[in-house]
Amino acid sequence: MKIECIKDKLIEGIAKADRLTGKNLSLPILSCIHMKASKSALTIRATNLDCGIEIVVPAKVSEEGEIALHGAVLSSLLSGLHREKNITLETKDGNALVSTPSNTTLIKTFSPEDFPSIPKLESQKTIEINPKTLVKGLKSVVYSASTSSIKPELASVYIYKDGSDLVFVSTDSFRLAEKKVKVKDTLDFPSVIIPAKNVLDIIKSLETSTEDIQVLFDKNQIAFEAKDMYLMSRVVDATFPDYKQIVPKAFITEVIVLKQDLVDSLKTSNVFSDKFNQVNIKATPSKKSFVVSTKNSDVGEYTNSMDASVTGQDVDINFNYRYIADCFQSIDADSLSLSLGGANKPLVIHGVTDRSFMYLVMPMNR
Repeated sequence: MKIECIKDKLIEGIAKADRLTGKNLSLPILSCIHMKASKSALTIRATNLDCGIEIVVPAKVSEEGEIALHGAVLSSLLSGLHREKNITLETKDGNALVSTPSNTTLIKTFSPEDFPSIPKLESQKTIEINPKTLVKGLKSVVYSASTSSIKPELASVYIYKDGSDLVFVSTDSFRLAEKKVKVKDTLDFPSVIIPAKNVLDIIKSLETSTEDIQVLFDKNQIAFEAKDMYLMSRVVDATFPDYKQIVPKAFITEVIVLKQDLVDSLKTSNVFSDKFNQVNIKATPSKKSFVVSTKNSDVGEYTNSMDASVTGQDVDINFNYRYIADCFQSIDADSLSLSLGGANKPLVIHGVTDRSFMYLVMPMNR
């Protein structure tokens, strides 16, 4: 194998692929990227067996061939060649030789035959969608998925079509995030459950894409195909919980507060919270009062009264402040609506001017 290509293009391709390399001690080849030169392009591949990617980088191919090596090593080398625009990559005595007019480096390679294949979906279920739509929906909810794999459907993001909305949902049973993104009514997007750890890779791989991508589906996998990239992920074969059953139909108290005020208050309350990250929210409509407080016997106490519109009945409930703080990144509105159902009932958060995102947090019983 021998190729010449633009250094920055190669660095970009390696960076996208290397994120998906695995840390499998029994299969060390998964920690490598696979590079194959053919015709007028270099195809870079990586997989952790749960998720796989192929990146096509334009290259001048003098000799076809393939190699497997540690992407981080090659990327670090190329990033240090500040003055070089083009590089030559070739195989020599079973290793990779990277050369420029002023630099020659030999990198150890591994047997490319040991590298697993990345399944190519040839599904009849194919749609075209703007990647920004997918990334926005996935980013808005992925942090709410469970970090435990005991129930795979909870350690995932559920996507389904509802009229002209593409709905993204995740829950770890303590909190739930739902984001609705407008799409064409004609878009036929089958419901799918994608593991959250794969969702993070999908976000990073698609967030710089601007042109529409193809999405392919089958029973066990989902794939995203762009001009110079192919990304596939395993899907979860399970039933997502009927989450609408836990969303309250009515509330006894509503608080309208500036998002930044609540962000600042929770950030400070962190310093004084206990080991359970407990924060107390107290709304007293008769006094037009909304107070956030935390207490830690080893540190002290913090109480903050905020300007807010408070209607309904008096409420005094404890929550995990981290769960509340996580959702702010998904709300574009300047003001928040906090809806409370009373003792032992969940808190529901919306943006006042944007109801496309809903976030539910269960109270702490202590």
